[in-house]
Amino acid sequence: MALTPEQERLWRAELENLSIAQVRSDLERDKIQSAYVHLTSQWLAEKDREAETRDQASRLEQTEIARAAAAEATRASEAAEKASVAADRQAIAAERQATAAERANRRATTALVIAIISITVSAIGIWMPYWDVHK
Repeated sequence: MALTPEQERLWRAELENLSIAQVRSDLERDKIQSAYVHLTSQWLAEKDREAETRDQASRLEQTEIARAAAAEATRASEAAEKASVAADRQAIAAERQATAAERANRRATTALVIAIISITVSAIGIWMPYWDVHK
């Protein structure tokens, strides 16, 4: 017995109200009238294709998200590497500056000692004649 378009439309509407699992179970247990079996099988096949299409789209989206995340991680890694190299260079420059500062400090200390000795020698040179005269 062939179904009319109206009967097909009503049956599809009824199938849409049921869960796919329920329809599949009813079909496997022969609870669906023989006139509707073919239409029900077609409807289930459509639902399976729709589910596969959704799953595939979801997998593609997840793949794109993973690719974007991997690319971003690569960029972040490269930036971190550059920052590390820059930090190493700055550390080397800071060590050189510290060494130069230590040398300058030693030179300044030496100059200060020489200045103190010079002041002392000059003071002695000034006071010696004074003491000789006033003896």
